[in-house]
Amino acid sequence: MKNIKEIENIQELLSELPEFKYQKELTKKLDTKKDDFTYETVLEIVLWKTNRFADIDPDLILKINELRVEYNEVLADDILIKLLESKGFDLPMASTFLRFINPNYFQIIDQRVYRLLYGENLNIPFSQPKKIELYKKYLIDLKQVCFEYEISFSESDRILYLLDKHPEVNMEQKIKY
Repeated sequence: MKNIKEIENIQELLSELPEFKYQKELTKKLDTKKDDFTYETVLEIVLWKTNRFADIDPDLILKINELRVEYNEVLADDILIKLLESKGFDLPMASTFLRFINPNYFQIIDQRVYRLLYGENLNIPFSQPKKIELYKKYLIDLKQVCFEYEISFSESDRILYLLDKHPEVNMEQKIKY
């Protein structure tokens, strides 16, 4: 491992460095911020550092709010597709958004809940259609389990998460992320 003092041609290497493009838009926004920091600023910095800043089209936010008012399966499918296409989103994050949009129809797909349902680790497929298929099957199976064991579907992600952590269930099992 080289430290900076051991690099003989440092000036040459410095002149060849590419433009810093990490989280380009957010970096620019944070670099040029002149007003007071807010809680939102703090969250943006945390998301910048963890590379989890989501880039969502304003039209998608309108659709999300529309779905919050009234459930529509076609609109829900469109939102799921758009979320999966957005930077910073994979199925767990997209399902988290959907769950907060309407917990009566959507729940978070989670490693712990998944292994309680199926007895195996969650492996998220690469292709978008397979992710959607996996999530829809998960919701159907989750609803069935909730009906069978008299668990509130709207709280099932939380209830089953806690059940998986129970000392008599899977507390000793490591989660594979």
